Amino acid sequence: MLQNDAVRTLQYDSEIRVAQQSSNTEPRVYDSHVSITSQPRPAPEVPRIPLPISTVTGSRTFIPLAGYDCLADLPSVHIEQTFELNDCRFTILALTAVSSENRYVVRSPLGDAIFAASESSTEKNRLVWGAGRPFQMHLLDKTHQEALVFRKKLALGSLCCRPKNLEIWIPPGNVLGRVVQSPTFMKPVFYIEDGNTNDPVFCVEGPSNSGFCCFCLPKESFFRIHSGGDMRASIDHKWVNSKSQYTTNIYFKDSKLTAKERALILGAAFLLEYMYFQTRF
Repeated sequence: MLQNDAVRTLQYDSEIRVAQQSSNTEPRVYDSHVSITSQPRPAPEVPRIPLPISTVTGSRTFIPLAGYDCLADLPSVHIEQTFELNDCRFTILALTAVSSENRYVVRSPLGDAIFAASESSTEKNRLVWGAGRPFQMHLLDKTHQEALVFRKKLALGSLCCRPKNLEIWIPPGNVLGRVVQSPTFMKPVFYIEDGNTNDPVFCVEGPSNSGFCCFCLPKESFFRIHSGGDMRASIDHKWVNSKSQYTTNIYFKDSKLTAKERALILGAAFLLEYMYFQTRF
């Protein structure tokens, strides 16, 4: 599922790092006749490496079957953006809407790294469309395997009447769900839909009187996530003095939320991050 230019390797030490793999080997060139004795066959699907039990925080004991299972029982998760300060272009790009591919770390309440998130997009789209650009966000777990993929299409705030949406995928290529914007003029409203039935699972509501335009929200904002009138979770974006940066935080109010539902809410948080809190032109 990973594209060639988006394969990342994780190193979980004191801090998590995401680096693009590069190959120094040259393609093999045959200088003699080669006889093909058998046709190539697709490799059998390799089962996932199980997550270490230590990565699963909670009261229940179970065997994690998918990368997003580590979200089960967590009271909250926190999304931090990371920056490559050794990039010679960082100082110039930080002053404009043109930036390198974004990278994030999703942490548990204790600060442990759960996922490393790495954006895959083209330089042209970042230059022309800024925060409204289309992209794929690949989330790798501690086993260096892909746990989730977020896919966003081109959409530009109030300049585009097309509703913004983000799809949440899981390996080997199944749609877990999607987050779809509902055009409103009083406050931001989104619906989180199930990937199998397309039925709404949650409603995400932003601050009142903030309008339809993505330029109207303050940097510190709060979003309610409810279902059937009951508060199920919340997402906020606020400044953290200890880290000297803004973080996007998800608080799971309902302890009965499944790992799948938590993964869908995580996708909604990434869509809000790009729509309202990224550098804009």
